Amino acid sequence: MVDNTLKLTEYDHPSKEVMKDYNLLVGIDEQKKELLKTLSMLLDHKKIQQWEKKYHNKGLPLMAHLKTSSPLVILSGEVGCGKTALAQSIGTPLAELLKTPVKVFETPTNIRGSGLVGEISNRITEVFESAKARLKNDEVGLLIIDEADDLATSREQNQAHHEDRAGLNVLIKQIDSVKKSNKRLAIIMITNRVVVLDPAIRRRTSLHLTFERPSGKKLEEVLTWILEGIEWKKADMDKLIKTCDSHSIPYSFSDLIQRAAKQTLYEAVEHNVPFSVSLFQQVLEKTEPTPLLGDHKLN
Repeated sequence: MVDNTLKLTEYDHPSKEVMKDYNLLVGIDEQKKELLKTLSMLLDHKKIQQWEKKYHNKGLPLMAHLKTSSPLVILSGEVGCGKTALAQSIGTPLAELLKTPVKVFETPTNIRGSGLVGEISNRITEVFESAKARLKNDEVGLLIIDEADDLATSREQNQAHHEDRAGLNVLIKQIDSVKKSNKRLAIIMITNRVVVLDPAIRRRTSLHLTFERPSGKKLEEVLTWILEGIEWKKADMDKLIKTCDSHSIPYSFSDLIQRAAKQTLYEAVEHNVPFSVSLFQQVLEKTEPTPLLGDHKLN
């Protein structure tokens, strides 16, 4: 029998282990910087008030928009490019920046339930109410909704079922309810298909970060990180980049790190030889990049 119990997982930050995971996310420094800045602005109300009092004590009309910003952030883009890993680890640097503990909640994969009438709407409500209830008034929280297109697909989609539309309406209302509440809670939606998200969701976004497969300087940055700790020459890097560029489809971050680099480690350990550029080059040449989203049915 399938267990459809709604279980909202909770993680406490800061964490030394999570900080290690965060620091291992290479090639997405700009996304890390922008996400951290936006979340701190959305959740550190006192900092904004102090700034306004110091520089614009007579009032600044534009501040009304900042104070009522939607607590929603969207991370979108290709698979294997760090969206979920960043969302799951950002709580620790955020906690250090705000100098306060951060609770991170993650929705379960079975959030849609079994398809009963009204079930999606009820479960969405339960998720938000549970997250808000677990936060004390002075605490900070992040609610991560992975594969957000499962819940936030546009109402204009031809295949949109009545239950999906009803669930989307509830989702929008719940996001608005967080903004109106006194809870310091931000929502991070993750999707590989941002184009299918309902316009009402996208309009409520305070920040939309796009993640792409590494190329140019970012590709070199990832390869340099992989080769850290061993000797290599510029000619080695040029050859690796040439191998990557020889494919019509770029390698994703996970292709390079989780597949090629990790497989190289396995080979080195198995044959009792050091990790080397030449061995990594051999493995890389045999590793095909994963297909792009448009090349297969991947949500």
